[in-house]
Parts: sequence; structure tokens; C-alpha cells
Amino acid sequence: MVRPAAWGIAVTLMAGLAPVLPARASDLPIDRIRAEVSRLVPPLWTVEEVTADPIPAPAPDGKPAAKSTESRAAVRIGAKLRLAKPTYRVESRDGAVTFIRPVAEAGLEKTLAATALATLGPNGWSARIELRNPEVLEGIGQPLEELPGRPVLVGSAEANRLRDQIARDAEARGAEEDARRRREEDLLARQAAATRAEEERAAAERRQEDARAARIADLRARIQGADRPARIAAYEAALGGNDPSLRQIALEAALQSRDPVLGNLALKDWIARRKAVPVQLYATKEDPHSETVLTNLGPLTLEVDSFNPVNGALAGRLGAPGYSIAKPSAAVGTLAQTTLMVNAYGCALSLRLTEQQTLDGLFRCQTLPALIARVVVD
Repeated sequence: MVRPAAWGIAVTLMAGLAPVLPARASDLPIDRIRAEVSRLVPPLWTVEEVTADPIPAPAPDGKPAAKSTESRAAVRIGAKLRLAKPTYRVESRDGAVTFIRPVAEAGLEKTLAATALATLGPNGWSARIELRNPEVLEGIGQPLEELPGRPVLVGSAEANRLRDQIARDAEARGAEEDARRRREEDLLARQAAATRAEEERAAAERRQEDARAARIADLRARIQGADRPARIAAYEAALGGNDPSLRQIALEAALQSRDPVLGNLALKDWIARRKAVPVQLYATKEDPHSETVLTNLGPLTLEVDSFNPVNGALAGRLGAPGYSIAKPSAAVGTLAQTTLMVNAYGCALSLRLTEQQTLDGLFRCQTLPALIARVVVD
């Protein structure tokens, strides 16, 4: 309970008493003093009875006693109080629920003692009231309406039910928290595993790249060396391997080497990996009829059915479906070093490797004008 500001200190009846107090101490307004005492009592209490008994007025502190007792007077006050409402104290709180215990029943009686000291001054009488035992109003708890939250009496069926519910809720929250923590730990573990796997994958890729770079550097060093047998062996190993980057490097280097043996190795590997070889045709400036033949001939294609990389023998079909003479027909050919010769029904295709990584030559069909032929080796 909040302690009033007047408890334990003096309360002065100033101008309110001055106009009505008489000139003699024996005529002090006891009713006004009683009303003031009642005003000091908190609303939780009901003032049942107030007694006021005159007592000798004490001398002022540090001063000799007054010659006339008419200038000072004192009254002993006793107030019988009754508690208007039952009071409680808070035992614990859980969320919106406040568990309480009873402290005092309604009707509890207490006696409040006070002293009223009146002094006659130039402006009349003034009275000061001092509570002697304000502690009797303390420690009795609070009424129900002043308690926070939802008050529930400890030991009641509702309190037991709520405590069980609170315990179950706490257990559920604990289980949920444990599950959440396990999920987070599992997620962190999966993330850590994924990170490790990614790091291992990246490390493996770096090792593979380093190994590939080392193989490429070794191949470049060997194919640029002065030992021709070593160069040929390096080309054969690269062209016959499964590493596309090494094979492409070896192919390009062999085609640019002007070495017929290396060029032959590169062309054999290139033809063996293809099912069809597009042949680009161009008219010649020497024969004006070649433009007409080129227009009627259409696209020329060499289809590879089989190729022997040992002796360079080729079998397949050669032709241009847009012209009856060069219609697709069985063809046989041979790759000799860097020269490819293919013969079909009434037509012949002869090509030779150039520095531009192309096979250039002529396409002839019976008595028709010859056309320039080119195959891009890519």
C-alpha cells in the first residue's frame, strides 16, 4: 500500500483553522482536528471512532517553557479504523496471470495514534498533527482492484489449473525451442557439409585444371622440340586421347606444322570423327560457264561410311542433290599424307591441306567445267 505523504511527518492546519480558533487553548476546535485526522487515513480504511484527549503542551525545542499556557496546547488523538476491503499480496506473475495470497480480511481493526499541537501566533492559532504509529497502516497488502494483471488466488482450483496449463505451455515452448535449435543445428551442419563439398569440388577442379595445364604445357614443349620422333609420339598420344583441349591443341599444331606426317595424323583423326563433310564450291574465273554449273549443282556433301586410319582408305557417298550428274552416289577415296582424293560416279574431288587449316582443290564431273572446292578443317 502506498504510504501517504503525511505519514510520520507533521501536518499543519494553517489558515483553515486561524479564523475560527478562539483565544484560549481550552477552546481548541476538536471536531476540526478529528476531521483532519480522518482525511489522513487512506481510503482503504473506514474511520469508526476518533477520541481526542488534552495533554500538557511540550516546550518548544531548545527554548524555555512559555510563561503562559494559553499560547500552546496539545491533544492526544486515537482513531479506531476498520479495513473496508480484503487485501492481498502478489506471490508471483506469469504473463497476464497474477497469483495472489490473502493478507487481511475486511473488518480488520487498527488504532491510529496521533498528537495535535496548537500554537497561538500573531495571525491566530495554527495546529500541527503528528502520526505516532503510521506503521499500523503498512504491510496489509492491496485491494483486488489495485493488483496488476488477472488476479488468481493461490491454492484455488483455477490457480492449479492455470499452473498446470502454464507448465504445459512452458514444456511445449521448451520442446519447440529444442526442435528449433535442432533444426538450426541440422541446417548449419548441412550448410557446413555443403560448404566442405563445394570446397572439395573446387579443389578437385583446381587440381584437374592444374593437371590439364601441366599436360598442355608438356605437350607444347614436346611438339615444339627438335626431336621429330618425340613430336610425332606426342601428337599421336594427344590425338588418340580423350582430352578435347589436348586434342585440339595437337590438331591445330599438326595442321600448321607443314610436316606431312603430322598433317596426315591430324587429318586422319579429323576424318575418323565425322560422319559428313560439307564441301564448299566456287566458280572459276577461267570458265564463264562454271557459274551456271555452280548454280544448278547445289550443296556438295561427302558422307563418310567408313574410314581406315591405318592406310587412309575412305568409303561413303558424294554428291549434290540439285544436279543429276552429281547426284549422291557411292564414293571411295584415299588420304595420302595431306592429300585427299575421292571418286564417285562420273565425278572426282581432289583436296590438299593448306596453311589456313583448309583442304583446297577442285571438283570435276565428266565434261563440265571444274569448280573450286574447299573443306574447312575445324
